[in-house]
This record gives sequence, structure tokens and C-alpha cells, in this order.
Amino acid sequence: MIKRARGTTAGSRLFTVNLILLLVVGGSYWGRRIEGATIDQPKFLAKLEMPFRGWKTSEMKLSQREMDILQPDAVLVRRYHNPQGGFAELALIAGHRKKSVHTPGFCMTAGGWELLEQRPYTLPVGEQGISATRSVFSQKRQRLIATYYFTDGSYCTRNLVQFQMVQLLKRFQAGVPLGALVRILVPVVKDQASAEKLSDEFAAAMLPTVMDSLKSTRLQLR
Repeated sequence: MIKRARGTTAGSRLFTVNLILLLVVGGSYWGRRIEGATIDQPKFLAKLEMPFRGWKTSEMKLSQREMDILQPDAVLVRRYHNPQGGFAELALIAGHRKKSVHTPGFCMTAGGWELLEQRPYTLPVGEQGISATRSVFSQKRQRLIATYYFTDGSYCTRNLVQFQMVQLLKRFQAGVPLGALVRILVPVVKDQASAEKLSDEFAAAMLPTVMDSLKSTRLQLR
């Protein structure tokens, strides 16, 4: 009886070790496939038509250094210019790699902007609103209102770590999620309240199209 029990225990341990090794190998293989995933339409963001009050638009680009660091699958940085010289800017950095979706505060401070204020904020878009972060940055005499959140088109959050966990869970469900940082910049021209109001109106006009586009985009595994 004792010998059989010992044999059973040894067999259980061997099975557990083999199972762990199998999971490691399988996880490594799946991870490589995800890293090598490609997007079927890499310029889908640039093709989005999102007019706003008849304002003129200009397309902006990330620097080569930013592209090398973030390795995004798709990028859109579009600035809307009003007749009085002000603007509103929409930035979308989308990708399936962990480093593609990042907190924009680092980029802003690296560009010489000082963070004055930051708080959780619910963008008034849709029935539930969008959980976002609203920040105020300063550089010399200029101030900017920056509002951002993370999304895959369906799930939205202001918390980057939480978003990455949701992305990971979706991968285990045989999905390859395309995550995105969505950021809106509006300069403070008259006063902060007016700038925040413009930011909300701009978000309400832009984000439904953005969310639908992200939701319908598919990644292909090699």
C-alpha cells in the first residue's frame, strides 16, 4: 500500500512538471505569434473622416525615435485649426504590443511641459461616459488641457495597468486585441473652463467614430 501511494505521488509530480513545461512552451509560442501579428489595414486611422465645425485640419507625425520606441500598428495625430488661431488635437496610438500603449505624461514632460494638475475625469460621451484622465500642462506662458484614456474600441479605462490586464485576458480567449491610447489636446486661450468645454465638445464629435473603427479592426496571426 505504501509503495503504491509513493508511486502515485511521484506520478502526480511528474505530471505537474510536464504540464508546467507544456504551458511554458505553449505560452512562449503564442507570445511569439502575437508579437508577429499584423494589422489588415495599417492606415485605417488616417482614412477616418471626422469633420469638426468646418475647421481646417493638418496631419502630424511621430518622430522616428517615437516610432522606434512605441512600434505602433497605426497612428493618427490630427490637429483642427479654428479661424481665430486656436486648435484641438486628436492623437491615436494603436498597437498590439505592450509598449505601444503608453501614458502620455512622459512624452509631454520630455517635450518641456510641466504637469500642473491631474485628475480622474468622465468624458460625456455615450450613455455611461468614458473613464479618462484630465491634465493641465504649462510651458512658459502657454497652458494645455490634455485628456486621455486607453481603449480597444469596446473597453475603456483611465488605468494603464488595468487596461493591460484586460488585454492579457482577451489574448487567453484566443483574441488578439488592438489597444490604443486616445489623447485630446486643447490650449487654454481664454480661460480653463472654456478650454475644457471645447475639449468635451471635440471628444463628443470625434470619439464615436474612433471607437467604432477600433472595434472593427482585426489583427492577423502569422
